[in-house]
Amino acid sequence: MAPTPIQWRISEKGMRLAVFWAAKKLRYSIDRSSMHPRNLPEKLDHKIMGDIATISVMEYLNYIGTNATVYDLIRRDDFKRPDPGWDIVVGLDARRWGSETNDPRNPIGLTTISVRSSRLPSNDTLETAILSRDFKIFKQSTTIAQDLKTDLELQVYYPLESTQIGDLDIGAAEVDMIKSASKFDREPCENIIEKLNVSNRWGECYLVGYDERDSMIAFNNQLKKKSWESKHKGHTKEMWVAPLENGKSMPSIKKFNI
Repeated sequence: MAPTPIQWRISEKGMRLAVFWAAKKLRYSIDRSSMHPRNLPEKLDHKIMGDIATISVMEYLNYIGTNATVYDLIRRDDFKRPDPGWDIVVGLDARRWGSETNDPRNPIGLTTISVRSSRLPSNDTLETAILSRDFKIFKQSTTIAQDLKTDLELQVYYPLESTQIGDLDIGAAEVDMIKSASKFDREPCENIIEKLNVSNRWGECYLVGYDERDSMIAFNNQLKKKSWESKHKGHTKEMWVAPLENGKSMPSIKKFNI
């Protein structure tokens, strides 16, 4: 049975935090060669989308009573290094581990989650996408096992049309105010939220569901055609076949709270 998505509205506090993280990451981020060229507002906007997805998942996990920790909350590198391959860890000991660990990149005895986020494909409804689309896993290696870095893959979707950036703009100086900040500063985050209309465009998302690494590997291994090409604005990305309809609904993620 295909997963039943959860519609989620991020908190205002979570939205400000997402903008802060996204701006911090810009300085050290490099776009994949397969991506179309993007200007500063587009780059920042894309990162805001991803970080809102992660925080929305975290808020949902808190809501259902599942202990979890987000890597960006406990990292100690001022966002200079690439993430360790996971976004969230869950488990009975997740919060204590997050507050006490000396090695935040390497959780031990916890379940790791990668949060994949994207807009709904053109001409798809949420329902048709779940039945016909895949978890967003880029093919970078010869087997899907090599590209699945976490225990769980989790997909988040946003509406297509209402999230377009259009002619909304943001200046480098406004982003630099956050980049150079040694700690969270609410005012520049709220300024970006207003200028990019973040609340109306990205404030609501759909937590589609998740699948387990071993299940995804087993399914893909028995296929003749294991990957497919995604084309966007003249650029092509190869993706693994990992159907969303094979996933599980969000409430069942509580079973990993052990």
